[in-house]
Amino acid sequence: MAFTARLAGAGIICLVALTTPIQAATPIGKVYSKSGSPSASGPGGNRNLDAGSAVYEDDKIVTGGGNVQIVFVDETKLVVGPNSTLVVDRFLLRGGNRAGKFSVAALRGTFRFISGHSAKNAYDIKTTNATIGIRGTAFDFTSGRATLVAVHVGRVNMCAYGKCESIDDHCGVGRAANNHVAELAGRAKGQAVRSLPYILNQSALAKPFRVDTSSCRSVATLYQNFFGGGSQGGHGAAPENHGPRDNGGDEGGYGG
Repeated sequence: MAFTARLAGAGIICLVALTTPIQAATPIGKVYSKSGSPSASGPGGNRNLDAGSAVYEDDKIVTGGGNVQIVFVDETKLVVGPNSTLVVDRFLLRGGNRAGKFSVAALRGTFRFISGHSAKNAYDIKTTNATIGIRGTAFDFTSGRATLVAVHVGRVNMCAYGKCESIDDHCGVGRAANNHVAELAGRAKGQAVRSLPYILNQSALAKPFRVDTSSCRSVATLYQNFFGGGSQGGHGAAPENHGPRDNGGDEGGYGG
């Protein structure tokens, strides 16, 4: 009888452990702000993301038509833009709320990354055809048939097809596609900059996720004036917005 009771108790404990993954997982970040209906799947289960929602290692984040803005425990900030998908591959927490390893896989879409307190060599960003190493940085990038990166602060190393390019701040722009990786200049650079939406208009972003994009906006203006290039959809560059965010999204701090 006693053995049977112990066996039943052990079974209940195992069942609880198997059915409560949210409690077992440790959050590595929280949603600061969102618009639309972004969602996540992973150790925390399948769930909609709202301001204050926890983010876990191995989460797959999908935005649909909106965006989600995340602050990680090391103060790294990440924007997953519209129609984008990203997986938080690994977040190995060390002392002092710093990551010993911070790896994400950007599967498709548009993103902004602002590094936090972790060491530079802790960060690793993978796209569909490139790897981006970070050297204390804020930058925008895309992942798709081509990978584009525009650096606002710091430097990144962009590696693909057995070659690496160092892309510097003040709007250094790199591209990886068709078995080739290079830093862009002239018309190609202007086209790339105008395809990164948060360079032209940051009004969809909460204030902590905005950076000085003036160098890249100057590149976009020169491209428009000298090459006659229009932005996607045929519209000119939207004005920069450094005022309060007004995009109908929800906002909440990292602390809840």
